[in-house]
Amino acid sequence: MMQSGENGLSAVRSAVQAADRQFQVIDGGRDKKGGGGPPEAPKAEEECPVTVIGHLDGAFYFLDRVGQLRVLKASQMTRRADLVSLFGGNIIWLKEKFPKTTKIKEAGPDGVETTREIVVDFKINNVAEYLQRECFRSGLYGDHIQIRRPGVWPDPSGMPIVHCGDRVLVGAKLERPGTRIGNQIWAAAAPEPRPAKPCGSGEPRALQQSIRDLWNFRVAGSDVIVMGMLACAYYGAAIPWRPAGFLTGGAGCGKSSLLEVLKSAIPLKFATNDASKAGIEQMVDGRAIPMLVDEASDRVDQRAARALLDLVLSATGGEGTKGARGGSDGIARKISVAGSIIMASIRPPDMEAQHLGRFTIIEMEAAKQGADHTAEHRDLSAWCKDLGPALWGRAIAGWERYREARILLRAAVGKAGCQPREMDQMGSLLAGWWTLVHDHLPTEAEADDAVRGVIGYIRSVDQVMTQSGTQQMIDFLLSQKVQMNRSTDRQPLNVLISRMLEPDTPRGQDSPEYQDINYSRDNVAGVLASYGIRVVRANEPPGRSGQPALRASDGDGLWIWPRNAMLAALFKETVFAGQKYMYEFARMESYRPPPKDSRGRECAVSIGKMKHKGCFWVRCCEMGLSFDGD
Repeated sequence: MMQSGENGLSAVRSAVQAADRQFQVIDGGRDKKGGGGPPEAPKAEEECPVTVIGHLDGAFYFLDRVGQLRVLKASQMTRRADLVSLFGGNIIWLKEKFPKTTKIKEAGPDGVETTREIVVDFKINNVAEYLQRECFRSGLYGDHIQIRRPGVWPDPSGMPIVHCGDRVLVGAKLERPGTRIGNQIWAAAAPEPRPAKPCGSGEPRALQQSIRDLWNFRVAGSDVIVMGMLACAYYGAAIPWRPAGFLTGGAGCGKSSLLEVLKSAIPLKFATNDASKAGIEQMVDGRAIPMLVDEASDRVDQRAARALLDLVLSATGGEGTKGARGGSDGIARKISVAGSIIMASIRPPDMEAQHLGRFTIIEMEAAKQGADHTAEHRDLSAWCKDLGPALWGRAIAGWERYREARILLRAAVGKAGCQPREMDQMGSLLAGWWTLVHDHLPTEAEADDAVRGVIGYIRSVDQVMTQSGTQQMIDFLLSQKVQMNRSTDRQPLNVLISRMLEPDTPRGQDSPEYQDINYSRDNVAGVLASYGIRVVRANEPPGRSGQPALRASDGDGLWIWPRNAMLAALFKETVFAGQKYMYEFARMESYRPPPKDSRGRECAVSIGKMKHKGCFWVRCCEMGLSFDGD
């Protein structure tokens, strides 16, 4: 039954707009040749196969026909060979856009000679003018243009984009190299491994169970940490905090075998067992891939191992390591390294506070007596090599789940007493593990359970403070032995300061350890003064002038003159050399700058028989020398 009025028109309109193939109005009639049908559409002009990026200091930047970054000087753009190379040897577009013609004569069947033009090449100068004009239109080339090499990079919204060399995985679609998103350009490179169809949660759960069964870890929950490292490695530079790990233990504990399993499970990576910081930077430059280093610090020269640790500080956060290196030709070359780093070694090098905040150390023990898992380790590594692309695909597909889980698990770690940097490290590791082995977001209770499972890896505020650079500087200073006056005896500074904190006693009634004449208050005060240190007790009696001792706060404290040469010499050839120990003192909560009088002039502090300006104050209780308050 046909509808009428406005309702009928609406029904027809809806049917037309919702049709699989909408109706089209075709202009009929006959053309000049007597034919019918629609007119032919004009032929679309083919785009230039070379992508123009910009210019800088007389150099012009392009992506060639296959998407590689190319840089040409103005003089090179007037040479045919350079232009042909830029267009990959295919000059069809150049001949169509800038044809160079010549006239030829032909004789027809009737013997009449005619002249016609044919295209024989392209006009080099016209091509150079066009390319330079387009480069100037694109603007200046600089650091804001990010040329991406293979790896996993974030798009402007943070979503991982996987650059596989000859293809770029954007979302669920494979794009060709040369794709540009914002200021990021994915340049072409040799084909690299790529993620496969995501596996289910059963495979990563089985892998975690194998790791738990085949290795003997000292701390419970280590299998969770290892799986978290694996997941975070899959994300390259796409995550804001990229945790680093260190597998350590005695000979025969299987740390190299575990690292081999991780290497097999990560399709796109850089792996080595003998690398320096400069070597890694050269091999990984411009790529966002995980780096796995075996025998990282098992060498005599520990400076090389420390250099690798320093690489971690910048590579694991933000844009990664950004630097420059001078070349033999005198031209500086930029260095860019981003990605997670996993190392294995019998003993890790000495780490400072900034390293401990980014490294999670997994301690391993030898297998139980009679246990030999060599064959199982080898089989697991082979299985992971086949499973790796699917695990990688699962991590990439679960990106949104990782991002939300990290927020929830980071908060749960914070409730356990962690400081922000520890929350970033453990929150990222737990979120990576959760993304691989679960298909849902954790509830608050599940997040708390996950944190309790790895509680041995969560450092408390007190532990973080103990391992801080400031505390390490204090421990080093107080342990230094100095020469006593009129004696060959040497005593640590903490013993001498503790002597000065003792209450006054009648002569001859000192405690037995201080009855030696060398430990008299005057003698000890003189030794400390030679290092620019003066001790002021909480109840320090007035001096001979009757004036109370100058102090900057209540309680026991120290006046320290930082320009003392003997004090500075104690830190020579340490990480606190120069003025670095001063920076650590200034970070102390009880630190007070040099005092000033009512006119704003700096006061001089008496230290021994001298007065010095520029002295600062710190509390003895913060240095662990007194119990008069916190």
